[in-house]
Amino acid sequence: MEPALASGAEGRAEPPTGLLLGVYNLFYWPYLLATCALFFVPALVIFAVTAPFDSRRRALHWYTCIWGAHYLAWAPLAGVRVEGLERAKASGPCIYVSNHQSMVDVLAVFAMRTPFLWVSKIENFYVPFLGWNMWLNGYVPIRRGYLPSIMRMVRMCHRKLREGHSLFVFPEGTRSTTGELIRFYPGAFRLAVRNKVPIVPVIIDGTQDILPKSQLFIRPRPVLLRILEPIHPESVGNDHRQLLEVVRTRMQRELHAIRGTA
Repeated sequence: MEPALASGAEGRAEPPTGLLLGVYNLFYWPYLLATCALFFVPALVIFAVTAPFDSRRRALHWYTCIWGAHYLAWAPLAGVRVEGLERAKASGPCIYVSNHQSMVDVLAVFAMRTPFLWVSKIENFYVPFLGWNMWLNGYVPIRRGYLPSIMRMVRMCHRKLREGHSLFVFPEGTRSTTGELIRFYPGAFRLAVRNKVPIVPVIIDGTQDILPKSQLFIRPRPVLLRILEPIHPESVGNDHRQLLEVVRTRMQRELHAIRGTA
């Protein structure tokens, strides 16, 4: 395992409480807001310089991974431990699907530092600096519940997969409030079957304690991100419903095993 990926994920002290936790948040949020503006400038420069020859925007995505991941991977009392990275590197074009518990999940995923395009609700693209950088990266927006936007998203995903890109999707569509998996939407699995690319399940554990849904108070702790074996559509007869069930069952089993609740 690369040291940078494991940074801070083991051997940390107990999470802060009380006054110390308040002080942590007093510094964390101003740092995040100030550096988002600061780090957007190099992103804009990288985009302008590399656009003529880097059509996949790999350089910009790599920079974005460093930028996004450092808020968690290098944060005091936090960290991200990535397991199974070799599976991601060996998968080729694929669709990553992950459980979704917190806004911090995005920061954990960036610690993978592998090339992919996010499929994300369009509201995120209008967040100052971070959202603007999503446009620069060519990530895929979707307006949930609006059919024309959904159809555009599907067409764009097909095109990106044909071009050799990988996609990253939260198939639950929203953050779980309990930390347990909720129902999966079938879109990612239809895309996998149609384009004959594997689904690569990703398990994130720990973020639900750092920043639960509907809260803005950071409680730092280490996070585990585990990449599972790819699941090919052919292994389930190219049936997207069966693919969804197999992936969800495997993710549920792995999540329980990590938490010792299997």
